[in-house]
Amino acid sequence: MTLDQAITRISYALRGVDDEVPTEGDEEYIYWTETLNRKKDELYEDVIQRWSIAYEERSLGTISVSSSPVYNLPTDFLAPSTSVYITTTDDTRVEVELVHPEEKNVNNRNVFVADNTPQKLYFTTPITTGESIVGGTLYMPGYYLPADVSDAADSLIAPDPNWLVMATAAEVAFNDIVYEAKAPDLNAKANNLYKMMTSKNRRGTFNRPRKTPYANYRIKSAEIAR
Repeated sequence: MTLDQAITRISYALRGVDDEVPTEGDEEYIYWTETLNRKKDELYEDVIQRWSIAYEERSLGTISVSSSPVYNLPTDFLAPSTSVYITTTDDTRVEVELVHPEEKNVNNRNVFVADNTPQKLYFTTPITTGESIVGGTLYMPGYYLPADVSDAADSLIAPDPNWLVMATAAEVAFNDIVYEAKAPDLNAKANNLYKMMTSKNRRGTFNRPRKTPYANYRIKSAEIAR
């Protein structure tokens, strides 16, 4: 769904007609676009959800000799995955464990994320001359915030673009006396779409759903207990 199509659907959700759609550059068009981008940020910055659509494996640069290796993370970095890896010059993949800062181990090589503006990836051990990883490329698999939309032809990046439409329409309605009566219904529709998005995000690939871990403990019967 493009931004222009989203604006048309937002207009229809608010007005029930599609002949009063704001055009690119109009005050309403700009306001609705800003609201939509804000709702997009709220979606992806939710600390509970990790949307698979936002997953990427980004290069952080070349590994070089350093007594205190540290790499800046992109400004749109949201959260890490389970590890980082290095592709050496002979195409060997070297995994490096990712830990929380308080779990770092200076005797074994691992990495952790800390700091802010920008966040940084720290190695816990020096990288020395002669190591096979020197000259290789460092990759950070993780979740990254999709870019804002601004042009009419820009595509919405969301698990379900219709959620962005309804969430935006609900917020616009809530803040506008003309449409405020519609806000509860629009919000309910957005919430329903959100539930479906989270359900879809939990699924695995076709015919291979993700397994939910569980543990069952047998309860002794009265007869056995005696």
